[in-house]
Amino acid sequence: MLTISGLATARGLASGPVFLYRGDDEIPVTEYVVPVGREGDEFMRYKRAVNDVGRDLESLISVLRERSNNGEDVKVFEGHLMILEDPILKKEIGRLIVETRVNAEAAVKKGIDKFRRQFARMNDEYFRERVRDLDDIERRLLRSLTGFTKSPRLDLTSPCIIVADDLTPSETVQLPREMVLGFATNGGSTTSHVALLARAMGIPCVTGLGFVTQKVKAGVQVLLDGTAGTITIDPDEKAVRDFELLMRRAQDAEEQLKDGLPAGTLKDGGEVKIFANVHPGVPFGALKDMGARGVGLYRSEYLWLNDGKEPDEETQFEAYRKIAEYVKNLSPDAHVTIRALDIGGDKTVRGITVKEANPFLGNRSIRYLLSDKRVFRRQLRAILRASAFGNIKLMYPMISCVEEMREAAVVMEETKLELDAAGIAYDRNMPVGAMIEVPAAALNVRALAKYCDFFSIGTNDLVQYTMAADRSNEEVAHLYQPTHPAVLRLMEHIIGVANELKKPISVCGESASDPIVGILWASFGTDILSMSATYIPLISKILRRLTRADLDEYKNLALSFDGGETGPEIMEACRRWMNGKIPDLDDLML
Repeated sequence: MLTISGLATARGLASGPVFLYRGDDEIPVTEYVVPVGREGDEFMRYKRAVNDVGRDLESLISVLRERSNNGEDVKVFEGHLMILEDPILKKEIGRLIVETRVNAEAAVKKGIDKFRRQFARMNDEYFRERVRDLDDIERRLLRSLTGFTKSPRLDLTSPCIIVADDLTPSETVQLPREMVLGFATNGGSTTSHVALLARAMGIPCVTGLGFVTQKVKAGVQVLLDGTAGTITIDPDEKAVRDFELLMRRAQDAEEQLKDGLPAGTLKDGGEVKIFANVHPGVPFGALKDMGARGVGLYRSEYLWLNDGKEPDEETQFEAYRKIAEYVKNLSPDAHVTIRALDIGGDKTVRGITVKEANPFLGNRSIRYLLSDKRVFRRQLRAILRASAFGNIKLMYPMISCVEEMREAAVVMEETKLELDAAGIAYDRNMPVGAMIEVPAAALNVRALAKYCDFFSIGTNDLVQYTMAADRSNEEVAHLYQPTHPAVLRLMEHIIGVANELKKPISVCGESASDPIVGILWASFGTDILSMSATYIPLISKILRRLTRADLDEYKNLALSFDGGETGPEIMEACRRWMNGKIPDLDDLML
């Protein structure tokens, strides 16, 4: 029996067999100079790879023709075959091998990169779409040349605990929910995307375990504690009995959290509204049962991540309309805040995002949308159309300066004129806000308020950028400190200015679901806490034990430190205060 400690990432307990997952990582390619006189041999390696891939594609096309309903999937791979045999591409790769004497793998990568850049720059939508086809051909050729076999696809036939080095957002959302008992990963953090999705799906998760994939074998039983942040491999009988008892206690505690009162009601009758964070592709039918009073963050980027491509306007419209109509059932004043496409950084889509030296400081989120206004307009059209069916607010991600708000406003007005000309209904007064997650925006929030109807604080990135610590990197996880004095001062400033200007303010980062930190943001004066739905009963239960005077006391405690204390020291002081007010806090958090 071996117990490994990591990061407590998504609440809950799970017991079951291990499914070891190794993702379809980028194929490693080395570049070297071919000896003089061996260029012909290297070119023959490339030709053999082309023949191998061609046979595989022809075989796949033959199978698809037999079972295809409309032939569209056949056309995709027929297109791949045409690209593979394209004489211009073959000539370029051959030239690189013969003239520059690079190995075939490097020549394939360089040759296809050249065509990929050319296609990406074209205005024609057809050619831009061909970038993904090039990606597929590249992978197939490199696998043939390197002998690198494709990772096995997940084929889960019974419930299990997924153990992996890490999981991308698209890998996570495509898992069959009913077959996944829990997640355990070598890397990641409490705010990585596998963490966000695990919470959204109500699946226990432990990240930052180091080398768990090397310590565990497929099929062995493990005990996963997402609340304590541990995984026990091959437990003995006593450990299993103790864990089963803990699971029964946790289930009883979960039932006690649901008391039917409106989420966010304080002991003295005040309130802090509690909304839910949701993802396309994750069922939201249980939001009402959990007590959500609205949707404070709809992560639209998962429409891109789920399918690995940009969804068309109709697909987006249907998704936005569906959530807009659903939230009407949550509360009388419910709304859904849709975040515009927040892609880039660690959320990549092959053929859409490009490799950057520093993606977290690169062309992501609102910057990407403003650089490709066709994508931006398609999304705005879909959101505006959906606004006719329910109460929708639109939020722009990663705003850093007023110029971005001004430019986005111009695109918005142009899109409205298009809809007006077509006679399409929409909410002409749909509120538009900014997500505050960059220190520059936090410090300049008063100026941004001129262009915003509301604000929402994305604490995941705000902490990351303030502390200069990658939130998905377990090596610097100790620097990810939401109670660091600098973060607290920024939060006080943002919320204070919003309250002064009477701009609605919410916190939609995952820290909102932390019993210590989320309540702290409530004490600072935020109107809404938005979090993964499974955490709503817990936060509601805690708020119902506190008065507004308690929250004022809590805020004064957190801001009483002069900056010489560390984030962990302030966190511990906050924890002691909370335990003094709610002695059974640990039991509630089971």
